[in-house]
Amino acid sequence: MKRILSTLLAAVMILLLTACSTKPTSNPAPTQAENTIQTDKKHHILYFKDKDKNDKAVVTFFNSVTGDSTDVEMKKIAEDDDSFTFSCEGDTTAYNMATIAYGKKQSKDFAFNNCVSGWSNSEYGFLPYTEGKTTDYYPHFEHFTIDCNGYDKKIHIWTPDDYDPDSDEPYASIYVLDGQDDAYIEEEGAKPKDVMNIPEQLVSMTATTGYRAIYIGVSTYGDMVNYNRDDELIPDIGEMADKEFSATTKRIGGDFARFVAETLVPYIRQHYNVSPDARHTSVTGASLGGLEAFYIGMEYPDIFGTVGALSPSFWTYGDEVWTAYLKQKDFEKDPPFLYIYTGGGGDTDADGDVTAMVGRLKKLGYPQDKTAYEYYDQGGHHVTFWRRFFSEFLEAMVYQHIEPLQRQ
Repeated sequence: MKRILSTLLAAVMILLLTACSTKPTSNPAPTQAENTIQTDKKHHILYFKDKDKNDKAVVTFFNSVTGDSTDVEMKKIAEDDDSFTFSCEGDTTAYNMATIAYGKKQSKDFAFNNCVSGWSNSEYGFLPYTEGKTTDYYPHFEHFTIDCNGYDKKIHIWTPDDYDPDSDEPYASIYVLDGQDDAYIEEEGAKPKDVMNIPEQLVSMTATTGYRAIYIGVSTYGDMVNYNRDDELIPDIGEMADKEFSATTKRIGGDFARFVAETLVPYIRQHYNVSPDARHTSVTGASLGGLEAFYIGMEYPDIFGTVGALSPSFWTYGDEVWTAYLKQKDFEKDPPFLYIYTGGGGDTDADGDVTAMVGRLKKLGYPQDKTAYEYYDQGGHHVTFWRRFFSEFLEAMVYQHIEPLQRQ
């Protein structure tokens, strides 16, 4: 009897000690459930919609790093009055690029990964599309203005058709510099081929991965009186490499970055159902926008978990200035994932400066598992290239890894 009582007393004491030693925990902020994101990265279906109704379409998958490639004849899976639809399966762990031959035509190279549903030979040109969804190359944006360092800044918001402000799973947020470009597709005279078609690419990403996001387009034309685009998108980190150019710009990129991080992000998080953590918050831009996106990521790694720098204008500063600036950063505190693209086609893309930056980051200890560099030899400094490679940035955002770029 004593043994039984002793045992019961010991059990009670253990329970009491456990209860007393357990500290109350705060409920973490909800994020997108990781199990809703598809992780089978090897077997991915690519779709192609052909308005010319060719009887045959062949896709060439290739690896931009190793040069390995394979040809696959696509299967016609549907036809209607407007087009034929083809599909085939590709291995995104082996190949990261593709091109499609149909009839006597050949598409340009485009990124192939798990954030791509398909491409269409459409009436507007060769553009991204999402199988099973109605394609809208003239998507609707909401617009509002907000104070930016003493002047009005126009912001453009795109949300998916099924956006749910009350969903238990908040959306990721993508801040796009020069974001007015896609938003102005609603304006008379704008053409789908002149923009990156980011909303359609986000629909495609969600359809293939389950990852949901909204688009926050930040107009970058300054106040059109005191500041212009160059002023806003160039931070002041030292003496510029081009002294003549330096004399014509006010370099308020630091103030602009502070506006984005400390004013705009809190506003969006208050008014839209988006995740409050860096893992689901990203910033991207092209050219000077790529430079500023990179700078924002370096300044605010606790807010932006992914950076997409497309053809970034790293030529603005020389090695000595960049090295001094980057040495001030602590790359061991969870810096953002960097996706960097540049072209080597000679179309004003400063690939030498971009390649130098990638080498500089490596030398200074930036985590290699958080860096993916796409050097596309035939690429240039134009929206047509940025559109075809944009899904690689999305791949970085969703998975924090890009195969096979990170095998370099």
